[in-house]
Amino acid sequence: MPCLQIQADLSAMVDGELDPPSVRRVMVHSDVCDGCREFLEGIRSQVRLHRASHAAMAESNGAGSADAKASALRAKLTENRVCLGRILYELGRGFALMGLSPDFSRDVGKEPVPVPDLAMRGKSFLDEVTRWARGAGQSDGEWVAAKDLLEAGAHSSIENLAKGQRLLSECLALQPDLHEARIYLGLVHSVRGQRSLARRQFHTVLDATTDPVMRAFALLNLGNVHLQEGDPESAIAVLRQLVDSGVVGSQPRFGMAYFNLALASGLLRRFDESRAWFQRLHDEMPHKRNLVARELTKRSQFVHLLRINPEAERRLAADFPAWFPLTSNAQPKTEAN
Repeated sequence: MPCLQIQADLSAMVDGELDPPSVRRVMVHSDVCDGCREFLEGIRSQVRLHRASHAAMAESNGAGSADAKASALRAKLTENRVCLGRILYELGRGFALMGLSPDFSRDVGKEPVPVPDLAMRGKSFLDEVTRWARGAGQSDGEWVAAKDLLEAGAHSSIENLAKGQRLLSECLALQPDLHEARIYLGLVHSVRGQRSLARRQFHTVLDATTDPVMRAFALLNLGNVHLQEGDPESAIAVLRQLVDSGVVGSQPRFGMAYFNLALASGLLRRFDESRAWFQRLHDEMPHKRNLVARELTKRSQFVHLLRINPEAERRLAADFPAWFPLTSNAQPKTEAN
């Protein structure tokens, strides 16, 4: 009874025990199980019902007609909204990451996913048909396409991003101040090319919280959006806010802000500033050196600017020989340390 495990996972989510393997099992299982998919759709319907009930009781409170029973119901609704919001957040975040990161998708594939027996039997049957067709010299294109539909959670990045966006939006309808959900929603907007929507989400976080980590996430992603839009000046302005906050010292995961500042300065042909940021990245984030080497080769515009400014590239190569000189299809170099 694989669905019993999914129900246990959902119960763990409601209780606040949101371990990533449980979330991923729910994601993949709900894609191949009609019953559990309907159950999740029921959760989403409850979201809309709770929103309507909450609004109605708020209006009732304004009229001064709330009594003890209504207060208790309101408290229960608030508690349920938080639980539902967390479930929607975890599922939305999971689908967003599957759409964004091949590594996360591979991680999903490693989980012990409880797939309904019907799907397993269907896939086994199609495997047998495919082998028979190939042995008999028959075309197996349609069978292979059908078998692919039964692969665990095998959706395209576009589909996963769309699912993530929908779930995260519904989560925020329940909990508008769940800033991490808004960060992921902005990231999904950005990847889908909806950059004005992405900027709106990140600015909403910046306007709503003083938490340094949430602000750092918003500033880092906002800087990325400005770079995607070809606006390095605006990118520098927001990324400098992140660096000036001091959060990088306590949270090294934000160290790639130095990388983006170096790129943005280089795109403005301010190569001395670019070199200074590369120096900080090199000295303060040695664990990111291989990542930087890989990322630099993907920045074709930056590569081109260095090509037409050979003196700037020579200086960078002298200081950072593991990273420079660059070519658009160069392989990352290795360092002795």
